[in-house]
Amino acid sequence: MSRKDTLKAMLTPRTDELPGGHSSLELAAPTPVAHVRSGAVGAMGRSLGQIATAAERARALVASGAAVVDIPAEKLLGSFAQDRLDDEGTEYETLFNAIKESGQKSPILVRPHPDRPDYYQIAYGHRRAKILAKLGRPVRAVVQDLTDEELVVIQGQENSARKDLSYIERGLFAMTLEDQGFDRAVIMSALSMEKTQLSRLLALAKSVPKSVVHAIGPAPKAGRPRWTALAERLSELPDMSRLDEVLADPKFQQADTDQRFVRLFNAIAPNRGAAKPRKVAVKTDAGNKIATVERGGDTVTIIVDADGSREFGEFIAAKLLELYQQFEENKEAPI
Repeated sequence: MSRKDTLKAMLTPRTDELPGGHSSLELAAPTPVAHVRSGAVGAMGRSLGQIATAAERARALVASGAAVVDIPAEKLLGSFAQDRLDDEGTEYETLFNAIKESGQKSPILVRPHPDRPDYYQIAYGHRRAKILAKLGRPVRAVVQDLTDEELVVIQGQENSARKDLSYIERGLFAMTLEDQGFDRAVIMSALSMEKTQLSRLLALAKSVPKSVVHAIGPAPKAGRPRWTALAERLSELPDMSRLDEVLADPKFQQADTDQRFVRLFNAIAPNRGAAKPRKVAVKTDAGNKIATVERGGDTVTIIVDADGSREFGEFIAAKLLELYQQFEENKEAPI
């Protein structure tokens, strides 16, 4: 078969890829596809290259506009691997207004849901589907049979191509895939990153409590260095009281996601201003230590710790009132 014929075959919808062959709202019930979880890739003889090829074929179908169908929004369910933190910020509002005014420009990619007959599972296009559901409109989609591995690779690579996932969202996506047992090679392909990069990403994602990440949101302006610094500050907290206080603050909750990151980052900064107490030994002309003066913050402590210190200490204690009066007189005396 020639290259031209091969491409044509890739872009030509198969009847089993489009349930019932419909292209309207009256879709036939989708044919569920079997789960293919981690470890099954080798057993089936499906290499990562084959998964990538399937991903390219699906993207080519979407790009070509082939086999686009209208699906009721309520029949669409999200991917089993969450890749976005809920945040309806400026970017979401812009997309919402664009779809509201001009309609859906490009279709999303779905597969027949493996567990729920009559439903479809989204590979990518979650935000578009969410917006169209709010607008009460059907969703234009391409339906493709995909294994679990193919779905997450397509989902991850599409987001990487758009560059619209924040660093921490990529970390949560990678951690979700790892928790569900996907091979590191599949995760690397989904995120288009090398082994070392993935290891760093996973280490960081695991070092920040999920509750904190979800409270902050995607924070697109915060990259790896800032999240790493936040993780270090969190690990140095003596207890969680300060963290809980910040997360419960209405001002924190009402701020946008990047501001929430900054607020928390600054609020749990270590107190570098409290210098360590300075200790100075007081000695006689002969070099004998008679006391230690310790200065720290707003306090001055005099410790009489030499031989015969008890008597000397009692002497100072008896003279304190007299010394204080002398101090006040000297302070008020004209210069």
